[in-house]
Amino acid sequence: MKPLKFLCALAVLFAVSASVSTVAARAGVRIPIGEREYATIVAELPDTEEYMTDNGNYIDLATLHTAYTIAYVPVYVTEEPRLIGYCEKEDVCYEIADEYLAEMLAANELDGEKLNKLTFWHRYGGKLVLAVVLALAAFGYFVGRSDDEKEEQTAQE
Repeated sequence: MKPLKFLCALAVLFAVSASVSTVAARAGVRIPIGEREYATIVAELPDTEEYMTDNGNYIDLATLHTAYTIAYVPVYVTEEPRLIGYCEKEDVCYEIADEYLAEMLAANELDGEKLNKLTFWHRYGGKLVLAVVLALAAFGYFVGRSDDEKEEQTAQE
C-alpha cells in the first residue's frame, strides 16, 4: 500500500511540475540555470592617466570568477578568481599581465593575496541554501511518512 501511495504522489508531483513549467514558459518566466561570470571590484585605483581607458573612464581592480548558479544562487565555483582590470561604467574587463599587475599592486600598496578571495556568499552561500532546501524536502517526506504509519497503526487496532 505504501509503495502505491508513493508512486501516486510522485506521479501527481510530476504532472504538477510539468504543468507549472509549461505555464511558466508561456508566461516568459524562466529560472536561470548554468554558469555565470562574476566581476567584483576589490580595490579602487587612483583616477590617473595610467589607469584611463580609451573612452576616458577609469579602471579598478576586480576579481573575475565563474560559478554554476541556480536562480542566481551560486552553487559551486567552476573557475577560481583572478585579478583583472574592470571599468564599471563601460562594463568591460581587461586582462592584466602578471608583471604589470605586480607593479600596480606595489605602486598602490595592495596585497594581491588578500584581494583575490571570494566572498562567503560565493564560496559557501549557495551550498548552504541548497542544503537547507534538501533538508526541508527530506524532513517533509519523512514526517509525512511517519504520520501515514501512525494512521495505519490506529486503523489496524
